[in-house]
Amino acid sequence: MLREKQLKKLADIVGEDNFSAEKYMRKLYSHDVGALPGIVNDILKAEVDAVVQPTSSEVVSNLIKYCLENKIPIVPRGHATSGYGGALPTHGGIAVEMTRMNEIYNLDLENMTVEVGAGIIWGALLEALEDHGVTIRAYPSSAPSSTVGGWVAAGGSGIGSTKYGGIKDQVVDLEVVLPTGQIIRTSNPPPDLIEKISKDDYEFFPNASTYVWAIDDFGLDDVDLTPYFVDSNGSLGIITKVVLRIIPLQEFRPFVASFENREQMFWAMQDIMKRTKPFYLHFITDGFNEMLTEVNMPTHSKHPWLILCVYEGSSESISQEERIFREIVSKNYGVIEPDEVGEHEWEERFYPMRIKRLGPSLAPSEVYVPLENMLSFLERAEKHFKGERFAVEGAVNNLGEVAVLAWFLDDERRTIPFLMGWYRSLDFIDIGIKENGRAYSIGMWNVSHSLNFYGKKRYANMARLKKSTDPKMIVNPNKVFSGPLQLSIRMSLLILAVAAVAVPIGLWIAGLYVGDLIAAYVPWLIMDNPLSVLIAFAIGIFLGVAVNELVNIVPITFVLTIGRPFLRLGRKIFH
Repeated sequence: MLREKQLKKLADIVGEDNFSAEKYMRKLYSHDVGALPGIVNDILKAEVDAVVQPTSSEVVSNLIKYCLENKIPIVPRGHATSGYGGALPTHGGIAVEMTRMNEIYNLDLENMTVEVGAGIIWGALLEALEDHGVTIRAYPSSAPSSTVGGWVAAGGSGIGSTKYGGIKDQVVDLEVVLPTGQIIRTSNPPPDLIEKISKDDYEFFPNASTYVWAIDDFGLDDVDLTPYFVDSNGSLGIITKVVLRIIPLQEFRPFVASFENREQMFWAMQDIMKRTKPFYLHFITDGFNEMLTEVNMPTHSKHPWLILCVYEGSSESISQEERIFREIVSKNYGVIEPDEVGEHEWEERFYPMRIKRLGPSLAPSEVYVPLENMLSFLERAEKHFKGERFAVEGAVNNLGEVAVLAWFLDDERRTIPFLMGWYRSLDFIDIGIKENGRAYSIGMWNVSHSLNFYGKKRYANMARLKKSTDPKMIVNPNKVFSGPLQLSIRMSLLILAVAAVAVPIGLWIAGLYVGDLIAAYVPWLIMDNPLSVLIAFAIGIFLGVAVNELVNIVPITFVLTIGRPFLRLGRKIFH
């Protein structure tokens, strides 16, 4: 908990209008789009102590320097539209909400780039660029509400990624405030930073004993640090400005095809990727289609398995692509739906959560799976989650991977079943990995996949950056690099209280059965006078403190690993 003096200083740094320590604001900024079981907030210190909204890079720098001096954790965030825990607090501290840094600083039509503040909304940026006849190559499905910096930090693919790649392929340069408070450009970082990272020999990294090895080939090919900050979940610093690639605004034409079964659909999708270059290739399963009908938002398609294929370019090039697309759909026994169905699905691309009213909650999970493995992946998932109702959709990226998104219907008001159902998100990812897939994003919940997600060299170099600039681990702790969670004050007090009561009771019961043995070896534990009761109480307090300290050094990866079988069993019992 921050002291009043610290809160006042934070308000002075960012300005009174850009600061809040009100209870409702702290709660609002302590979760993301994914609903957490209420008990999690009771157990962990999952609430920030204050919310700040900086208006410039210099303010962010001053903020970080003060937090570093006072060991105050910092959690950067945009609009927190990701559900992987990247914007969740793990040790309290402050939430640094970037949405007031939302300007377009430079539109370079000669080099086809645009420089924007990290807090600008994708939808607003798209509209502004269209006035100049240009647009973004790819943007997230959450574009109406998500920020540019948020998607850069979270990583992943989106609308346009089938042709142009994910967010890492769109970023030219970043302005980042390091955990030291230093402001850098990642494409041209200061030589002293590169020298420090490349010369310092870190033989270990906190709470990552698996990665004891040191990487000594951090050389000249690594002087562009941009790739290390994209999809780093803000763990290496706070992104303040982003330079993105742009393209001329051209015609977009959407087509929808429906199929009787999954085999026909996925075979068609593989052909489409081999023979054409879609701007966006997306599918929904029969289960998703059925749920849309239940919420009175039917696709009106002839068959239940649906693909949306969007082509971008000149009228002539799109017509050529359309001819091949129609041929592929026909060959795979599909039906080309009327133009109005295609236009409707294209307009609905920003609203995958429209099935939420069936929930009333949706528990999401996402994983990359190779397109050629999608049939076996869906069969595995349906067998594994038998008895659970869920919908699946996905979009293909330029590498031939499908970003598969599952929505599990649930009800967060049912505390125990909702908590027990948490395993599904983790299991869904594991099923994808068994099909040669990979985690979609890291955040807090997927931190155990960090090494495979980033690769050995990239992960090690990111660790060197982190260790070099943030040895106190104050910037977004437990994201990318696994670390211990911190119990809430309420849970710590509960453990102390339980231990203080349980130990005297336990010793009293032991005295009834093995009193002679206790009297022979530890007579001061015999519960026969006020002093012995006081001693037992003190022992209980000591054990409670020891349990608290032990829990507070256990990494989240260990907790999730040992806890998942219990969650899976509990779900079967309580669901």
